[in-house]
Amino acid sequence: MRYQQTKIEQAPDSILVDAEVVAIIRAQQQWADTRLGPRWAAGVSPKYLFLAHKMNRNADKPYPVERIHQTLSEFASRLGIRDSAGRLVDFNRTHRFRHTKATSLLNAGVPLHVVQRYFGHLSPAMLMHYAQTLAETHEREFLRYRKITADARELSTDPRDLYDMLELDKCTDRILPNGLCLLPPRQACAKGNACLTCDKFATDATFLPELTVQGQRTAQLIEERQQAFTARTGQPMGEENVWLSGRRQKQDALGRIILKLEQTRLVDGPPQAVRGAGVDARTDAITRSQDGT
Repeated sequence: MRYQQTKIEQAPDSILVDAEVVAIIRAQQQWADTRLGPRWAAGVSPKYLFLAHKMNRNADKPYPVERIHQTLSEFASRLGIRDSAGRLVDFNRTHRFRHTKATSLLNAGVPLHVVQRYFGHLSPAMLMHYAQTLAETHEREFLRYRKITADARELSTDPRDLYDMLELDKCTDRILPNGLCLLPPRQACAKGNACLTCDKFATDATFLPELTVQGQRTAQLIEERQQAFTARTGQPMGEENVWLSGRRQKQDALGRIILKLEQTRLVDGPPQAVRGAGVDARTDAITRSQDGT
């Protein structure tokens, strides 16, 4: 698609688009021809894709920029989309779409030279500003949330060191559905799915929805299995039952994690992470089982 290149001198004035974009362009052209065409002089060819609706007999005036910004602001207000800090995401600055597209392509693994051609950049150095912004955003978002494990004790490891150790954009195998694994990259885990009672497990408020659902499902599972046990044996399942003991450990760890995350959603001061040793969660659950509480 050819367009008016005004941002970068000597840069290409064309851009690669997919079939979806072509369909949108054709739909806009058809709308303009149907709704605005009767107002145009005979034989004129529209100069722009988005045209002024009034005082545009020759179809050579673009849609007013001020009106675009106003419309986008109204659209953003209706959508009510907010960022991680709760602020309204305003779309009135159309150049933001360019930044979003660039970071999305880089995040998806599109080669730098392809993205460079797509955006009409004359050198890779210009494009690397987007890559740097993407990396900084990842780290900033990671550091904003406290990290905790089974019993939510403070983490002595500096959160920046933790970020470097995890290498979030490289070691994705260490990212769990409900948190993060702090085992060294070359060390294998021999505990299966016992993350919630492992002292190498960490999580933060970004995983709170999954943890909450996990807690609800665990409580429901315990109730269903206790009912089935009673129906089969004629007596209630005791807390010393090996299956119930394991589920109680998991339920106890989840309860501590969720309570801590609800109390400390975001870091207000300098980036700080917290954690807790899973050993305590296992010990407490076993002690409770032995005491019959």
